[in-house]
Amino acid sequence: MGKFFANNDAPQHEILASRFHSTRHNLLLIIIFSLINIVLLVTKSGTYFLFSAFIPYMFVDYGMYFCGLYPAEFYEPNTEFVDTSFLIVCCIVAAVVLILYLLCWIFSKKPRVGWVIAALVFFVIDTIVMLFAVASLVENIIDILFHAYVIFSLSRGIYSYYKLKKLPLEPEQSMEQEIPETISDDTVIS
Repeated sequence: MGKFFANNDAPQHEILASRFHSTRHNLLLIIIFSLINIVLLVTKSGTYFLFSAFIPYMFVDYGMYFCGLYPAEFYEPNTEFVDTSFLIVCCIVAAVVLILYLLCWIFSKKPRVGWVIAALVFFVIDTIVMLFAVASLVENIIDILFHAYVIFSLSRGIYSYYKLKKLPLEPEQSMEQEIPETISDDTVIS
């Protein structure tokens, strides 16, 4: 019966640490799928993965659009296009955003929660930009739901980190365990 009342902090430590690592894993997936989406966009494959950041994709998409790299039906007649160096600049901006996410993933390993907080701020900004940039929220509902999940995941990782930090390092002794008695000066040891 004594084990029934024992402190079970060890599983709580594991659960919270697992949530934090899951958050980091999701952040890495965002980076990978965003990069894949950009490569698929540039190669004109027509495929898109949902678990990705919107802003890097948007920059490359706009670069391709303004350089005239989409089919003719995308444009009005007599549309003038910019030089392809504009696309290169857009790709560099997209790469910088992805590098920021990558830095957040790399430096949150110790664990350092500040980097996860930065990733959350970046992704909230990414979601706000997406909400204002898409033509129809109904058509993009699945992408919006994935963004909401990522925000939840990053928030849960931050919460788990702070909750884990407040837990004691080692589980406390149960009430049933005996604590050795102190020996006073007048005790005779035989």
